[in-house]
Amino acid sequence: MSTATPPAIDRVVDGRYRVDAHLAEGGMASVYRAHDLRLDRPVALKVMRPDLARDADFVTRFRREARASARLSHPHVVSVFDQGEDGDIVFLAMELVEGRTLREVVAAEAPLSTRRATEIVDQVLQALAAAHRAGIVHRDIKPENVLVSSNGPAKVADFGLARAVTAGTTSRTTDLLWGTAAYLSPEQVEHGRSDERTDVYAVGLLLFELLTGVKAFAGESPVQVAFQHVHGEVARASDLVSTVPAEMDALVRHATATSPQQRPADAGELRRELHRAVSQLSDAELDATPRTVPQERTERIDLRADATRPVHHATAVVPVQTPRREGTYARTTGNRVAAAPAPVPVPGGRDARAGGPRRRLGALLTVLLLLIGVGGAATAWYFSAGPGIHSPVPTLVGLSQGQAVQALQSQDLGAEVVQDYSETVPADTVLEASEKPGTSVRHGTVVTLTVSQGPERYAVPAVVGSTLEQAQAALEEANLALGETTERFDEAVPAGQVMSAEPAAGEPLPPGTSVDLVVSAGREPVEVPQVRGATEGEARATLEDAGFVVQVEAERVTDDEVAEGSVSAQTPSEGTAFRGDTVTLTISEGPELVTVPRLIGMSWPEAESLLGDLGLEVVREEIAGGFFDTVRFQSIEEDEEVPVGTEVVLTVL
Repeated sequence: MSTATPPAIDRVVDGRYRVDAHLAEGGMASVYRAHDLRLDRPVALKVMRPDLARDADFVTRFRREARASARLSHPHVVSVFDQGEDGDIVFLAMELVEGRTLREVVAAEAPLSTRRATEIVDQVLQALAAAHRAGIVHRDIKPENVLVSSNGPAKVADFGLARAVTAGTTSRTTDLLWGTAAYLSPEQVEHGRSDERTDVYAVGLLLFELLTGVKAFAGESPVQVAFQHVHGEVARASDLVSTVPAEMDALVRHATATSPQQRPADAGELRRELHRAVSQLSDAELDATPRTVPQERTERIDLRADATRPVHHATAVVPVQTPRREGTYARTTGNRVAAAPAPVPVPGGRDARAGGPRRRLGALLTVLLLLIGVGGAATAWYFSAGPGIHSPVPTLVGLSQGQAVQALQSQDLGAEVVQDYSETVPADTVLEASEKPGTSVRHGTVVTLTVSQGPERYAVPAVVGSTLEQAQAALEEANLALGETTERFDEAVPAGQVMSAEPAAGEPLPPGTSVDLVVSAGREPVEVPQVRGATEGEARATLEDAGFVVQVEAERVTDDEVAEGSVSAQTPSEGTAFRGDTVTLTISEGPELVTVPRLIGMSWPEAESLLGDLGLEVVREEIAGGFFDTVRFQSIEEDEEVPVGTEVVLTVL
């Protein structure tokens, strides 16, 4: 396979990221400033080192861990935007943080005041607490992996990268070992194991370094530093900087206990302890200008003179270490006493006293390493091909989770289980293992098992009764999609509310499956029938059949056009209404009637005037020319009731 070539400036990686400038070089990757052409934003492009990019196992593991880390969203975590490959380049696209690494801050400013140091550590712990809650362990906390932006906040980087490398990729240079060895926990050195307490240990060392300006453990080689992690104890920061409060000494001691069981369980617990310690300090103590203690002597250890230390033909200058002792230690500040819990011996564990076979074996092996020369080759041998690598990894794919864990334990190997979906492999069956069958690894190596959860299915959420917008949000949250939406009138369900879903609630579906919804269009409008002129009975039947409630006015009205007993008027009289609405009817009592008076013998003018006043129409007929102008006959008999406007014929003599 060809060697990966660093991208040239102005090259566009993966058809998307234009490389603008080289920013930094690290043990695992080179970092470039780039511009995301698709989203028009600056990013940090981290390009894997060529030897890692050529490692197929690393690339596979890196992809998986990068995806996991990309799901970790937190203001104090450097966001992972994208991961991919472009030819022989394996890269990460990450949030570009304008600022410095914490290593640069330490070099320029440490020792820091207690307030500044605890503020930075608190932000680191916030990021780690979120990761630990999500089941993610960083495994490589160090100043180089903490970025301090120009506007202040600290952000933790390289979650996925640290995990991918520590899971099984070995550095071929001592740079990576040097960068990490100062922060390795004892269990990482001895057994290659790590969990949340591993990150806690590294944060304790980080706090020590911020408070003092020096690493907790120093040495001429990674092996010497690793030896001190296992067999030494972190010095009191106040022995180096007198302004460090006793509470900080106690906190560092608790976080860096040699036995993981004696440390806070995770970053969240350590952060709570940090807050308790800070709350006990005054502003003067928090903001005191650091005062370093003049070191009258530096313990200069001749490694040849101590049988418990590896033999070497040189000496190493290291900070004076606090002797390991039982019980708690305390310093008094005012009326407060800061104390750290005493280490509780763990049977067979690392805190067993000297003389145990594992400690003697570890010391002898370290002696052997240094005898053959502490250099790049010896260091790499100790960390990547050292003692204990003799357990073959059993065949794991296809076994049940329990069988696979048992098979690993029988070879003195550990197991870490992650789950993934599979359409073809039954649930509880191992899909993939991080180590190939037959690979020789040292005792204690943790093998990651990817176990099938069966087909990826999501239950249709209960959306009936919700609005369409709420239903769509619930479907998307359940990894399903909104399908066809149909509106249907309903007399009881308010408009816009979901009436039914297909498939129904609780039905397991593959991700992205569409769910069809029926949504209420509300009450259906109905045309109001016209019933004027119909009898009351006919009108009532017609309206009730259409779904309306009928109400009849008590008082009837005269109507010259509508017969008595029929509908003279209705409200509403036209348009649409909803079923159940009321239609009011007014019944006619017929036209208005007047009584025709006796007109015979009256003069024409008098009779005409009287009938006109009653609203009747008058027609004149004459006999003999109407000489006497007197009414002789009338067409409607006297006292007869007739409608207003009725025509009355008068015969005038």
